[in-house]
This record gives sequence, C-alpha cells and structure tokens, in this order.
Amino acid sequence: MFLRQLTLLVGAGLTLEAALQTLGDDCTKAVASFAQSLRSSISAGMSFAEALERHPSVVDAAYVAMIRAGEASAKLENVLRAIVEDRSRRELLTERFNAAIRYPLFLVASAILILGFFLIQVVPQFEPVFKDLGGQLNSGTTFVLGASTWLRTNLEVFLGTCLVFVLVLWLLLRKRERRARIFGVLASTPGVAGPMRDRQTARIVGLLGLLIQNGVALPSALKIIRDVLSEPRLAARMDRLHDEVRNGRRFGDALADADVLPPLAIRMLKIGDETGDLPTIANYASQFYEHKLRMGLDRLMGAIGPITIIIVSLLVGALVVSIMSALLSITELAL
Repeated sequence: MFLRQLTLLVGAGLTLEAALQTLGDDCTKAVASFAQSLRSSISAGMSFAEALERHPSVVDAAYVAMIRAGEASAKLENVLRAIVEDRSRRELLTERFNAAIRYPLFLVASAILILGFFLIQVVPQFEPVFKDLGGQLNSGTTFVLGASTWLRTNLEVFLGTCLVFVLVLWLLLRKRERRARIFGVLASTPGVAGPMRDRQTARIVGLLGLLIQNGVALPSALKIIRDVLSEPRLAARMDRLHDEVRNGRRFGDALADADVLPPLAIRMLKIGDETGDLPTIANYASQFYEHKLRMGLDRLMGAIGPITIIIVSLLVGALVVSIMSALLSITELAL
C-alpha cells in the first residue's frame, strides 16, 4: 500500500521528499513513521535506495537494487510501478498458497475440539452405566472410557503440553534457516512437491526478469536472487551459477548445468539469452509457472478437503459407534 501510494504521488509530479511528507501526514501511524524515516535519510543526503536499504526487514533487497537502477536512469516512477505490480501478484499467490494450508488445518483443529468436548463432557455422562458392565465392554468402549478418564485427570498437563508445543513450533519457524529446512521437507512430500517447485520457479524466474528489465546487470541480479533464497542447497547452486556468469560463461549454458530450475524454464531462459530478450522471456516463463501453480493448488485443495473430512468423520464416528454399541449391550442385558 505504501509503494502504491508513493507511485501515484510521484506520478502526479511531486518530488520524492514531497511525496514522503504527504504520506507521513495522511497515512497510518506505522506508515507515517516509515515515511518520515525515509524522508529524514534523504534530507541527510542519502539516495532513496540507500534510505530503503536501512530497512531490510521491510523492503526486499531485490526492490532496493531496482530502485537504485531506477534512480540512476531517471525512471524511478516506472520502477516503482513494476515493484507494485510484482508485489501485488506475489501477495495473491501467497494468499492462495496459505489458503491451501489453512483449510485442512481448520478442519483438524475443529476435529480436535469436537473430540475433546466429547471425551470431557459427553462420555462421563455414561460412565456410571458402563461401570456396571465391567469386563463385558468391548475394546473400543474401554479405550474411549480410559482416554476420557486420563484427559479429565490430566487436563492441565495436556493443555500445558499443547502450549509448549505451539511455542516451540513458533520459535522454530522464526528463524529463516529452520523454515527453509521445514519447507525443504514439505517440498519432497508427494502431492505437495509439484506446487512447491512451481512456486519456487515462478519466484526465481519472475524476479530475474523484473531485475534485468529495470536496469540491474545479470550478475548482480543472480547475486540478489541468491540472497533471497532460503533453501541451502538451492542457494549453493545459485552461488555457483553467479560465479560462472561473472567469470564470463554464457548464462544459458551455466544455467543448464546449475540444476536450479526445471528443464522447461531452462530452455525458455536459454532462448531469451540467445535472442537478447531475456526479460520478456523470463516474464512469460514466470506467468506460465504462476498459472501452473494456481492449477496445482486448486487440485491440491480439491483433494485435501475431502480427505480431511473423511478422516475426521471416521474418528468422530468411531467414538459414537463405541458408545452406542455399549448402550446396545446394556439394552440386551436388560432384556
């Protein structure tokens, strides 16, 4: 939102300092503080790129490099517009990717709450009756009664363990390297590997085309892409690719040996390199893999939802059948 508003103001003819001052006066507190910090840095003699570079947690290094090239070529407005379009497209893809994860997690969480309520509130209502049957209870009912008794007895311990687990998971996901390892494991999971690979390819190819199109040299673009990659093995391969291109090897040949991208993406970029139109071909390749990612996510969500519902239904159904079978046993004994 900040970049979109800044692009509109610069496009309307305001100087960069005037645009930042306007944002500082009219935006929310967080955005106003950020705009004021940038304006102060520019007033102190820094370039816009240098001012943004002081906020690495807010602005990607790739965008800083693009803005530096845009300032040098007096095409800052065009560069800002390209960044806004790229950011908007990335956020849409990220939201679609997150939606594919949130839905099954919501179903699993709902199932856990239902099972917990069943064991804590419902099963104890039948416990006095079941005790009269003694050893005549089936194994399923015995297990349900034991689980209910244990959960009610150790409820605080169970909730504390769950809380510790959530905290440990949060601490693990805070660090980029650990997130990369977790995503690396997910990327090798059948059914998930395809969309993860397409997402990674779309990001690398799209960023490459965006950087070169906006004035960043190819070796510098490869170095920036390497810095934004979190998966260690992929980053090492990108390092090797960057070194070979910087040492004079043709990009298409070095890319073919680097094993960074799928074969189709390599062929497309190699054609772009040979024809001298690498940015355009990279943008086409990025759009192709983004479309492929959307289709893959749709298929994944179409499969995960029903499978999760079936598993949840089987668990809840098994508990209900255990209780009902025990009640039927009591009825048969009474007759």
